[in-house]
Amino acid sequence: MSDWYKYLNIERDEHEDQLDMERVDAILFWGLAFIVLAIPLIVRVHIGDFISPSITEADILDTGKKADVFTYYKHILLLISTACLSLLFIYKVAVLRHSIPKTKINISLALLAIFITLSAVFAPYKTLALYGMYDRNEGTITYLCYLMLFFIAANIHYTEKRLKWALYCLYPFVMINTLLGIVNFYGYNVLELNWVKKLLYSNLPQGAKLTEGSRLIATINHGNYVSGISAVLTTLFFTWALLDKNKIRSIVNFVMSLLCFAMLLSSLSVSGFLTLTLILPIVFLFVFKSIYKRKFAVTFATFLVGAACVYVVMVNHNPKVWDETFGFFIKSNPFAEARAVVDELQQAFDASHVYAETGSNQENKEYQLPQLPESGVGPGSGRLYIWKKTWELIQYRPLFGYGLDTLPYFFPQDDPEKQANIETYTVIVDKPHNMYIGIAYGAGVIALLAFVAFIVNIGLLTIKRFISTKLVDDKQAIFASVAIACGAYLIQALFNDSIIGTAVIFWILLGLLVSFLIQNKQEKVS
Repeated sequence: MSDWYKYLNIERDEHEDQLDMERVDAILFWGLAFIVLAIPLIVRVHIGDFISPSITEADILDTGKKADVFTYYKHILLLISTACLSLLFIYKVAVLRHSIPKTKINISLALLAIFITLSAVFAPYKTLALYGMYDRNEGTITYLCYLMLFFIAANIHYTEKRLKWALYCLYPFVMINTLLGIVNFYGYNVLELNWVKKLLYSNLPQGAKLTEGSRLIATINHGNYVSGISAVLTTLFFTWALLDKNKIRSIVNFVMSLLCFAMLLSSLSVSGFLTLTLILPIVFLFVFKSIYKRKFAVTFATFLVGAACVYVVMVNHNPKVWDETFGFFIKSNPFAEARAVVDELQQAFDASHVYAETGSNQENKEYQLPQLPESGVGPGSGRLYIWKKTWELIQYRPLFGYGLDTLPYFFPQDDPEKQANIETYTVIVDKPHNMYIGIAYGAGVIALLAFVAFIVNIGLLTIKRFISTKLVDDKQAIFASVAIACGAYLIQALFNDSIIGTAVIFWILLGLLVSFLIQNKQEKVS
């Protein structure tokens, strides 16, 4: 393929091609950096027509005008950016004769792409499988964009300066979302500010308005995702701070890691804390081999002290922070008892705690549905129940799945056990809360196995690299930081779904990691 020009008798200057390739790599890199910088931050109200593939009584699933805040414009920018970068990458391969390394990683990636594509071809609701739900847009097209961005990122030569800028692009996301999370945590609603309303929407169609009590807590969809990506970025910047020889940048990254930890706590979701609990021992084991033992010990201890101070301040303001962190392991909450009397007094005089469900409407529901089990929350905030029911669905279509992001139309929404596991039967289960189960459900078991093989191959190469190398320079410090951050993402994916706002960060960083591994391997051979 790369020698097609010979058959046309076209003479090419190899030196000029090499210079062109370096320029193309620079454009591709800054294009990827722009995606990492911009897509996670885009928030804008979009109201469009949604055509449901089936008739349903649930408003959220029925045909009609639907509003989205977090994903539509992210999705549009993702499509445009991926298309532009793909055309440039094709030019690099076809015209400039870039040689793509032959690795097992590419084989498993190709198999994953094939089965993701076939899942849309054989999906019962093909259009829905292609684009996904109107408020998630995590269909086949989006996943293929992720894979293409990874492939492009994995086939770029990175200078040390570019590696650093790839991570600098995450600073705005951290600062903006930490600010939003903390402001909301302490009871302030940024939607009350006129300039925020103008950023969020210029105007709304006649009759449309934001739901009363709406709050903007982050630039991504939900607190669960905020918690997950917070753990990933905490790990990334903390590891970089541990290994970086530049003192000023090390301090900046240390502060960034504490901001990420504060963002994690403000999300009031346990997934990020569990991820940190699992990943920090790995950080300790792998990074401790660094020659900067003293700096390592001082920085690690300082981080623990700083994180403890942030934790105490926030848990004293809201004891639920304990419930969503250590409360996962220890059921009793020592901070809740101290606040119980104050909270009762506040609720007694707070009219906002009057709920419609306490009126006659709830009595009618109870009368109409006396067979429902008692309301409750199942293990893992209901996740185990959702995983079980989703795996039951997978058994009926294990080869190609049902199509990505189509779960709302196949999950047994009328199952009485919903009441006992996710508090109320009125909640629509629209995602599996597990990226791996989501792949198996949407694209089939073979797609999941291909993804696992893909990750395992990268993981083995990364571990070999860790074992054979001392983390002594800036490039290797970034390599270790990105590798451990990608590991943290894969851990939090056990509890969270893939969403555009965080997935683009993971796939591009993973591509950067693979490029580093391949480049290092080629340097050893030469």
